[in-house]
Amino acid sequence: MTFKFSFEVDPVGITVPYPAATDEIRRNRGFVDLRKEPERASEIAEAAESQALYNLLVRIAKKRSLIFTIGCDLGAHQERTNIPARCREVAGGYMQFASIHYDRAEPQSYSAFANAIGKNVKSRAGQDHWKLDCIGKWVDFKFEGEPQGLRPSLWIWFFAASNTPLNALQSRERLIEAIDAAVASPATLEVFAAIPPMLG
Repeated sequence: MTFKFSFEVDPVGITVPYPAATDEIRRNRGFVDLRKEPERASEIAEAAESQALYNLLVRIAKKRSLIFTIGCDLGAHQERTNIPARCREVAGGYMQFASIHYDRAEPQSYSAFANAIGKNVKSRAGQDHWKLDCIGKWVDFKFEGEPQGLRPSLWIWFFAASNTPLNALQSRERLIEAIDAAVASPATLEVFAAIPPMLG
């Protein structure tokens, strides 16, 4: 087993909602607001490629969830030949989370959230070769009729490595399941459960 975890803060923000964006890294189809509408997960093309991702999106979108998803993507690639053959095929992706009370969640809450996810996922790695890169990402929220402005979020890039493309994909499914279990844990979410109610 190998497990790598990192956390950093990216000063460059994004705007939510956002249109479709495709480049050499991403092929995102645009923002789909799943808050209280988990059935819309079927509109997210990436969810059709991964049952584990679909399950995560639906569960987080349910009523009384403390977080919601801003975006996700999946991909796969082959590492250079200097990488050991057992880890040369990589399947990964990213998912981005924000507190349901995004206008009141502080940056340090996302740092604690990321560290709790890393600790939880590491305990589930088994014989898999996984890596998580967690990034504190600023978001300019522009939901109509809701609080607007620049607020923090958590961007998780995840990677599963193995000796064949199929094994890498299967390992990625287990990794997404591990992330799902981690973000479902009350201990992981306590930083957001502690956000005080709005006054007035």
